[in-house]
Amino acid sequence: MFLLSKLRLRTQITFFFLLQIGLLLLISGVYVNWQLRRVVERELGERLLAMARLAATQVAGTPVLALLPGDEQSRTALRLRREFETFIALGGLSRLLIADAHHRIYFDSRGELAIGSEYVRLRFDAAEIARALAGKPADAPLFYDNHGQPFKAAYAPLATGEQSAAGIVCVEANAASLSAVREARNMLLTIGGLAIAGAALSAGILSRQVTRPLEKLKQAAEAIGRGDYSAPVEKSGSSEVAFLAHTIEDMRQAIIQRQQRQQMMLAGVAHEIRNPLGGIELFAGLLQKKSSAERQPDIDKILHELQQLKKIVQDFLEYARPVAPRRQTVGLAPAVDEARELLGDLADGVDWQVVIDPQLAADADADHLRRMLLNLLRNACEAIAEQKNRAIKIVAVSHDDQVHLTIEDNGPGIAIDHRDKIFEPFFTTRHQGTGLGLALVKLLAEENGGRVELMENSLKSNGCAFRLSLKRA
Repeated sequence: MFLLSKLRLRTQITFFFLLQIGLLLLISGVYVNWQLRRVVERELGERLLAMARLAATQVAGTPVLALLPGDEQSRTALRLRREFETFIALGGLSRLLIADAHHRIYFDSRGELAIGSEYVRLRFDAAEIARALAGKPADAPLFYDNHGQPFKAAYAPLATGEQSAAGIVCVEANAASLSAVREARNMLLTIGGLAIAGAALSAGILSRQVTRPLEKLKQAAEAIGRGDYSAPVEKSGSSEVAFLAHTIEDMRQAIIQRQQRQQMMLAGVAHEIRNPLGGIELFAGLLQKKSSAERQPDIDKILHELQQLKKIVQDFLEYARPVAPRRQTVGLAPAVDEARELLGDLADGVDWQVVIDPQLAADADADHLRRMLLNLLRNACEAIAEQKNRAIKIVAVSHDDQVHLTIEDNGPGIAIDHRDKIFEPFFTTRHQGTGLGLALVKLLAEENGGRVELMENSLKSNGCAFRLSLKRA
């Protein structure tokens, strides 16, 4: 059941539907086959019992039990053979035997068993023979000959003289009528196979009708999980599924509205901060020109912090109001080289390992790609700033219609508790970080029909690795 629960819902519905139909057909087939076999065997047994009684009546009063070994050609034996030829033919019997309580043969319609010899097969019907000797005719269960043909036997008591049951009369007949049961069984198997095929088709259609709305909901939920809120959730299916779809659609609308309010707030705050920053930078520049050499280090610190504030404001604006992408063919190798140059002093002393096919290109906005690469490379450089041997590995490969660019560093890595939050806006572990770098990368990647994800690091360190996936040009 645990393995079955991992299968798709459509497969589970089809499996249980076929299981129920199969079990029903199996139980019904076994029951019908058993009943048919029982009825046919009972009717055959009743017929043989009647034949055995009739044969016992004809034999009664004859000196058959007085025959001795070697009397096969005696008048009594020949007369019994002539009398029973027609009886056996008309009754559809295969054999008629007369024996005593010790299974010694006195008459065999086939002439195969000598008088006084033992018919070994009678040992298997000892219980039925005992009942016949007690005066109660009985039929034995089916038995099979050397060729696998079914036979049935019936026994009737043979009364001669003063002894009420000195011997038995045994009649055997081929149970050929059971072939009808086999034909019925084969017919049931054919009908069962057709029924299961029909049930499989019906189950497939039914499960598709049930699961199609759920699959659409799954796709919608996956899109929302990726940050794609553009497509509305289709409300279809049963009332429960439609209610779930309505709830997911409300959630999508709420997320869109929250993002819009967040972006408007960020844009407003950024603009309110940008204007006084411009004035502060202007007056700091004037102060730098007029101040003495002793005050220059302090003014340089002010200007440095101003640049940090301007970068934060720029991040706010870029995240709040991303420009719609103008997708074109962009070479990955030149884009990575340009981003590395923009890093400036951060890139100094880094062991760069770049493996990119010069012909590999992505279908993306060139400015968006540059900003994504710059943020990812800046994060990698800042992560390895305290490392003794700093290394960053950049590898780009193509798969199907996608290009995957992986950026790995040998830094301390990302704590397990933080890995689910790194792409959330304003989440950061750095003192001067804004928490918008990776959030902006995620936003721009999705705007260009791609994605960014945290991967396992192949470098011999804790480190971290990000993979940027875009449509191949």
